[in-house]
Amino acid sequence: MLQRLIHSARVNVFESARFYYWVLVILTSYFLLNRFLQKLSFVYLDNRWIELKVGEGILFGLAYVFILISAWFLRKKIPRCVFWCWGGLVFIFLINEFRFAWGNADYSLIESLTKSQGYYTAKFTMPLLFWGVWSVLEKANHYGVGFITQLQRFLTINAVLIIAGAVFDVSIFESYPLSGRWGYSGFLWHLSFYSITYGIFLLYLLEQKKKAWGFIFLFSLALLLLGQKAGLLYVLLIFTVGMVTNQYFQVGIIASGVALVGSAPLWLPHVVAISPFWEDVYNKHGVWGALLSLRNENIENIWGIKSPQLSVFDVMFGGAIRFPTRIEMMPFDILIFFGVLGIFLFVLLVFKILPSWKWSIPIFVACFGGG
Repeated sequence: MLQRLIHSARVNVFESARFYYWVLVILTSYFLLNRFLQKLSFVYLDNRWIELKVGEGILFGLAYVFILISAWFLRKKIPRCVFWCWGGLVFIFLINEFRFAWGNADYSLIESLTKSQGYYTAKFTMPLLFWGVWSVLEKANHYGVGFITQLQRFLTINAVLIIAGAVFDVSIFESYPLSGRWGYSGFLWHLSFYSITYGIFLLYLLEQKKKAWGFIFLFSLALLLLGQKAGLLYVLLIFTVGMVTNQYFQVGIIASGVALVGSAPLWLPHVVAISPFWEDVYNKHGVWGALLSLRNENIENIWGIKSPQLSVFDVMFGGAIRFPTRIEMMPFDILIFFGVLGIFLFVLLVFKILPSWKWSIPIFVACFGGG
């Protein structure tokens, strides 16, 4: 009887692409609904309803437990590099967690798992292990295409709302409502989700043999209207790598972009004058503060305050800084939380799983901004 139950659970749950398809649907649906309700309450009720994030955390935690069990059952099929990279990052976290708990009498494991270092580590490592599980499931491609199709429909509707928000200046559709900062995100309210999803879908659409130019134009416009520098960078890189075939022309575009950034002190003062929000940021924090959205100051503050205390161990394994303190530039955040070893493990996995340099664009954009 027990053997039958275990077999049934393995077939229908832990080794089932259909089950994980519904996990993706439920997690994504709750995430999107949660962030929209938070946005709605903030704009009209002056309250972010952050209590809804509790449900998001519970669902995420349950999904992680199922993925761990699946990874155990499928351990002989999953590429070893996934376990080495995932396990290495988790091991680094555990070492640093013991170090922090040993030196702090008020340490709380619950606090760490719900809103501090454990929470961040879970968000960072769960997708790595999920990829390993999903990649070896039967019919994963079939259900993956189904999920992508559903998400594309939502993003299409949302892109229309982004355009409507920009044309009619609808507050609920703003990327940064009630802040004075320009940009429109439709239903969505998350610092990086919308640029990442539209950017990845653009890559996906441009790889299809039959190009859906209507969707390509719509998603490109949505990225530009988000009001994020990450969105502009996505469009520039995707069309440079995905549509321009002449290598010399590609190099010319990239070199022009680098030159444009390098000459920012010359032209940025004239551009920011268009927006009171960015003009204020420029006046208070200078050219690089405006260009990097104060991330340069985050780097200076963390290294300026902590550098005298950093040991060789801190550099190699991280842990001197704890979440939610962060820089929001991926390599720097990995460095402060997981050290040089963490960067090595993450880069190793990226090289193993990316099918081409084109698909490294989201990683490259995350090096400069975003979650």
